[in-house]
Amino acid sequence: MALLTRRDFLKIGGAALLSSTVPGYLTAAAAIADPPVLYHGSSFYPRISITYDDCQLLSRLRMLQAALADNPNVRVTLFAVGQALVNNEAKEAGIWKWFYSRGHEFAYHSWDHTNPFVLSDEDVLADYDRWQDALYSVLGDQPLVRFCRPPYGNLSSSFLNMCRRRGKVPTMWSTGFGGSIANGIELAKQARNGDIALMHTRNQPADPAINQEESWDMTITSQILPYFTENGIQCVTVGQLYDDLLREQEDSPGCEIGAGASLTRSCLDYSPQTGSVPRDRPVAPPTAKSMPSLQLGLSAIASYPQSAWRIDLQTRPVGRQCARTARSPET
Repeated sequence: MALLTRRDFLKIGGAALLSSTVPGYLTAAAAIADPPVLYHGSSFYPRISITYDDCQLLSRLRMLQAALADNPNVRVTLFAVGQALVNNEAKEAGIWKWFYSRGHEFAYHSWDHTNPFVLSDEDVLADYDRWQDALYSVLGDQPLVRFCRPPYGNLSSSFLNMCRRRGKVPTMWSTGFGGSIANGIELAKQARNGDIALMHTRNQPADPAINQEESWDMTITSQILPYFTENGIQCVTVGQLYDDLLREQEDSPGCEIGAGASLTRSCLDYSPQTGSVPRDRPVAPPTAKSMPSLQLGLSAIASYPQSAWRIDLQTRPVGRQCARTARSPET
């Protein structure tokens, strides 16, 4: 029988007290609770996720294709809008299948980049369903879509409601590699374990005096991907970072097996000073138990790895830089 920590006891005791004094408390709370928002992944592994929003310009997608073809071990997540899926497929049939067949991930970013703040709950639900139909159509398959990012980063109540109703993880970012080429490369070199990086496929730069065939984000991409590989930093999908978090919660590095399965505990036995994680420690793969659906309400939210959410950043070691001498061991 698993032992309860003090925080476990207080949390369960508080919920029990509310449920006993307020009829229907747990049922009502589960029905209205917003899902937690993902900002970054685990700091225990030398991995980051580079994400690309919008994906509307075919010329920039081709540049991204070339960069990824030159770095076949890299995986990215595309937060493409629905119109981009349809329009670019019409211009170049099979372009989305190219990304999909190579293990890159697709995530929701609206149908046409409308600010969700001006949309009702029903509108955002319909918007997601329309986007999903477009994705299935252009891919000729039905991949699991787990992550959603709102246009303009607006985490409106209607957007969060859609994530809860559709069982998705609202996803933001912890850094970005955009701006001028020099600035973007410098920011990339400051990346930390678990970072979710925001980038775009924009028509850059806007200055007509500069070569319009150049794209800042794509030029930055082509230069930073080899840098990450050379320094032992894995570029993975958001899904991989999220799975790391689930595994960390299930069996936290540095703790006894099973300690991470606690309702509220984030294991602090890991030493950020030495970065010590037993190399012979078995690492359990993600299981169905460790991947709850957001639709389960409070019980699911309680089982999420809280260390990734903004409300619980102090319960884990501070993320370390993805540097050759300051990263945690790979799994």
